[in-house]
Amino acid sequence: MRICYLNHDLKEDTGAGRFGLSFIAGISAACPAVRPVVLTVEDCGHPLEAPVLHSDMLKMIFRIPRIRSFFKKCDIIHALDGFPYGVIAAVASLGLGKRLVITAVGTGAIQPLQNPVKRLLLGWAYRRADRVIAVSNYTKREISLRAKGLDISVISHAVDSREFDGSNHDELIEEERAVIQRMKPYMLSVGGGKKRKGYEYSFLAFAEVIKQFPRLNYVVVGHDIKNTPAESLGVADKTFCFFGIRRPFLRALYRNAELFMLLPYDDRGDVEGFGLAFLEAAAAGLPIVGTYGNGAEDAVENGENSILVEPRNSGAAAAAAVKILLDPRLKEKFSKGSVDFAKRMSWDKVAKEYIEIYKAVLKSKIKHQNAK
Repeated sequence: MRICYLNHDLKEDTGAGRFGLSFIAGISAACPAVRPVVLTVEDCGHPLEAPVLHSDMLKMIFRIPRIRSFFKKCDIIHALDGFPYGVIAAVASLGLGKRLVITAVGTGAIQPLQNPVKRLLLGWAYRRADRVIAVSNYTKREISLRAKGLDISVISHAVDSREFDGSNHDELIEEERAVIQRMKPYMLSVGGGKKRKGYEYSFLAFAEVIKQFPRLNYVVVGHDIKNTPAESLGVADKTFCFFGIRRPFLRALYRNAELFMLLPYDDRGDVEGFGLAFLEAAAAGLPIVGTYGNGAEDAVENGENSILVEPRNSGAAAAAAVKILLDPRLKEKFSKGSVDFAKRMSWDKVAKEYIEIYKAVLKSKIKHQNAK
């Protein structure tokens, strides 16, 4: 089974890259007969990638002949988000008779539907696809509000819980160990610097939390402290920001944190479609504070491993964090709940669901051909 995927990149330090790498690894493990190739925008040297896509939609159009040359060799085309990858996949596959699957991930699946022209293009691509799968019920709901009548399945992201449970015996360099010891105890956030991540509110929440826990620090992975209110809130000396860190160091940061907080919100259609970092935090056994109204609702179990609050409410987030930190029994309950939840959200489970979808769409193609 030859499958051509479309994704932005295959880098370990980006959300799209981590999703793509984990997804394809899961598919390959579940079905060794799958032969994947990944069309990407950025070239990172991965053996499966072909960097033939472009971030500019107009320039992407001129690359359609090259894209079609890959499509002709495959059985299934699978776009890992709606816009632009689902649209370009739908356009470039016209007349080829290939099966098309679109996974609706987040902003690229929802925000374009607010623009009249892009709504026509993306809505057409969704309807042309043999299957549309959303990574969360939130993503499905938001698409359905703007593109009526679509049949959308939900298959959430997953996590390899063993990667974060400490069993892989990460080899940290001495400097990394020393940094972690110097920062402890700390609250952790992991996510890029986009406004939708809600850092403006998590910093406000942290400033409130340290009134009761003055020794607590704040560790942020993926965001620049200069673009936060840390200085004005007087917490810059208690804030540590990291970029481009080694994967073993990231895992260690998760495992040594007191709790995980990320407070995403809808920034004019730029949304958190799922929130892979929530699952990574769960796999590391962390209690979690998050928000309603985004994909995090599917990435945690509210009341079992987390407390969700309304978006843009730093006071409620601070109160949730304090509640967890003050109650060792609740913290332990959430820690165990996170580990159990992460084990259920496995790539093995997700991959098997997708393999069944691949088989179903190929079977429907054969039936259609026979009917002719």
